[in-house]
Amino acid sequence: MARTPKGPTWPSRRVFLSVAGAAAVTAFRANIAGDYVLTDRTKFRVTTPDNAGNTAAAALFPGTAWYLLGGFRVGYRQAVDKLAALQPAMNLRAPASVISYSNDGIDVAQLFIAIQRDAFARKITKAYLYGDSFGGMVAAVLAPLLEQNGIHVKLIVMGSSPSSVADVLDPGKEYISLAGAVVPYLGLVGRLAAGVWSGLANPNGQDMYDAARAGVRRSFDPNNNSLMLSTSQGTFLDAFPAQFDGGISHTTGIGLLYDPEDFIVNAAQAMRGWRRLLPDNQFFEYDLPHTGHASPEFHPELYRTGLGVLQDILDPLPRPAPPVQPIF
Repeated sequence: MARTPKGPTWPSRRVFLSVAGAAAVTAFRANIAGDYVLTDRTKFRVTTPDNAGNTAAAALFPGTAWYLLGGFRVGYRQAVDKLAALQPAMNLRAPASVISYSNDGIDVAQLFIAIQRDAFARKITKAYLYGDSFGGMVAAVLAPLLEQNGIHVKLIVMGSSPSSVADVLDPGKEYISLAGAVVPYLGLVGRLAAGVWSGLANPNGQDMYDAARAGVRRSFDPNNNSLMLSTSQGTFLDAFPAQFDGGISHTTGIGLLYDPEDFIVNAAQAMRGWRRLLPDNQFFEYDLPHTGHASPEFHPELYRTGLGVLQDILDPLPRPAPPVQPIF
């Protein structure tokens, strides 16, 4: 009886891998596009999750609110994940909310208007601000505006937040400009590489080819000399320390949550910078070793513990009055 020869199996495996790869790329693109659309629809909007924790906190602490300000170009879903990680600790003082940026970047006026509207609707008179990375600088700018409009900022938490552009660990800020002037070829290659990398890292709903082209276009913008910072973020960072004129109430506590070995922000330098900018405020520092940069969604328990300690130190709850003892 003749046997049917078995053909090689590698073509079918190749087809399978090709189909699987195409499906993965399609899913990846769909996820990015979905996040882009969601972020665009929720830009400059306050979101307060409707859950038991927030309901209980609203009853216990009427007229209060936590507002989480995400890092630059952090998508809406990631910002919500950060809030979910921190909410149990935030609810020890207030209901927890998050406010999203747009796909195009930061607009402090729009953020202020959004918070002001939310505060009016919920009758908020005392606010707590959590600045996630770049959001800490935004919180420092927003706090005086809120104070001027009848909302006392009781506490600002800097979650891995730089106090100036000098705190950002990005040697490319100086290298690319220098290389472009001294060795134009290296400068060109550096900008091309940086552009492709930044475009693919922040596709904002574009496919990979368009994202890479957009990144290269931003990289060759003469106002952008950084491997990591986009033009508008770099401009804000550069302007912030020089233009910051205070206005934060002296009764506002400043909490510092940093990993001493943060690979994006020089933690020690950033904390010194905040203390120089706000010399009359009470500070408390809580280290989060081995957590990286601004990562409550990946290390929720550590961040909750740290945030709880900051609140106990900088905004202690009043002690209940002792019960009246009968004379007889």
